[in-house]
Amino acid sequence: MQRNTFLSTLIAGTALAVLGAGVSAAHAAPAPTTPVPTTVPTTTTLPLFGVQLTVDLTTGPGGALSSVSVNPADGLTATKDKPNKVVFVNDAGTAKVVVSGHDGRQGVQVKAGALADISGDGGWSGDVFGTGTATTVSFTIGATTEGGPDITGVTSSDATAVIGATKYHDGEHGHDHQAASAKVTFSAPGQTRSLLIAVELHTGDDGTTRARSSVTLGRLHAVAQPVSDATGVKTWSGQLCSGETAGITYTVNADGTVTDVTATPTAQIATNGNHVDVRFSDNERVRIRTRLDGDNLTVSVDPRIHCHDAPDPTVNTPIVTTTTDPSQHGDDGHDHHHGGNGGGGGGNGGGDDHGGHDGGHDGHHG
Repeated sequence: MQRNTFLSTLIAGTALAVLGAGVSAAHAAPAPTTPVPTTVPTTTTLPLFGVQLTVDLTTGPGGALSSVSVNPADGLTATKDKPNKVVFVNDAGTAKVVVSGHDGRQGVQVKAGALADISGDGGWSGDVFGTGTATTVSFTIGATTEGGPDITGVTSSDATAVIGATKYHDGEHGHDHQAASAKVTFSAPGQTRSLLIAVELHTGDDGTTRARSSVTLGRLHAVAQPVSDATGVKTWSGQLCSGETAGITYTVNADGTVTDVTATPTAQIATNGNHVDVRFSDNERVRIRTRLDGDNLTVSVDPRIHCHDAPDPTVNTPIVTTTTDPSQHGDDGHDHHHGGNGGGGGGNGGGDDHGGHDGGHDGHHG
């Protein structure tokens, strides 16, 4: 059996979305006080055939993948090379790694035949909140005493991270599908973000097995704060498709309204009480929303940018264009794990964090 292991990284860039409702006006403002943070590489380590392989990934505006380097690269070929996904297969066709990014999520999957093929030590390192500092997570993938998937030894360099207990799941029809998942939740003022580690084992009627492991960084999720902490002048910054830095400055008031909104470069701004839409272009928007609940206030920033002309990422392996995807299934980056990374949001808002939806976050909300 060929020995390969895949370590993947994914940093996703800003995604901006705004629907300009109501009266819109053009505004210009000085550069925001919070600069776009320096991109810190994200690295995911997943064992495969007893070896560890690293994938270094960089992204451009909108979270599009700009480069993916797999090391060691011997015996690997990229069969899908798109701005939101890169798929590598080994020469023997017995293993695959999928790196994807989508709407603020980042994900890496490794697929092989048996649970033993994907068992071993793993890890993750990345810039969770765009502060320019990397946070690390370590874990071990293995088997339970019953032979099902297991995740143990989960630790983080962030002493404030909440590490959940490993959850186990069996399929509805006996043990044809078994899974384990563990979630690490990081917190910053007014927002959280979760890292989901998951392992799955499928057993066919003929006894053959398919195993898959994945690490997924979910989107930013806004959380309630005391009104006194959530109010004041706020800034957001990120990258537009052109590579230009965009910035928004706004004031959150104690009654939940958002006022004094300015943007650079020039943008259309629609303000309606606790709801603001900032449109830099039809495909580059940011939505700011607040929710007042008693003495608590939630401030959500949902940046979305869709760079339709983004180039395909560069890779350090041969690229083979195939008319059919040689994958078994699920290479669209959608891992529907049991016990998933729920509660994530678009940018800093609400939404689903499925285990394999991976997208980008280049912007910073200050």
